[in-house]
Amino acid sequence: MIRSVSIKNAIKDALEIFQFDQWLRFYFVEQKGEDLWIDIPEDVMTQVREDYPALHRLADLVNNAKTDYKRSHENVCAYVGARLDGQKYEATVLPQVFDSPSFKLEMYIFNVWLKMHEPHLDEEYMTFNDWMEMYEGWNSMDEVKEYRIKLVASGTYPDAPACKTTQ
Repeated sequence: MIRSVSIKNAIKDALEIFQFDQWLRFYFVEQKGEDLWIDIPEDVMTQVREDYPALHRLADLVNNAKTDYKRSHENVCAYVGARLDGQKYEATVLPQVFDSPSFKLEMYIFNVWLKMHEPHLDEEYMTFNDWMEMYEGWNSMDEVKEYRIKLVASGTYPDAPACKTTQ
């Protein structure tokens, strides 16, 4: 099997997984007693299976399970490792992704969007596809492009999630 060495594509793929996890936790976390659980309705699971077959495996992994920040982080990192590291990409690529200023910047920009749009996103359920379309529209705005340029020019890059699980 030929594995890719494209860091740019690996950044895009890893970013999508982190964004998908955010979407799952945004809409499907429920309080059950003292714990938080992810409970994804069957119709949503079906839609995810049809529209995002590779991401469906992550949804299936976390569905009907307790969650917290640590578990979520471990699940996403394990999924990234299993799906991308040594499978789709050479084993040397993923460590470069998480150390990449580009990945850190894109994660930061996505989290800025999420915080700015949380009240709107909370108003009604949006599919992951709708979420990403909304994000891409915002991300293509001149103001966001200018902000990104300023961040890059400053030479400081925000922290991104670090996957320290053995890949």
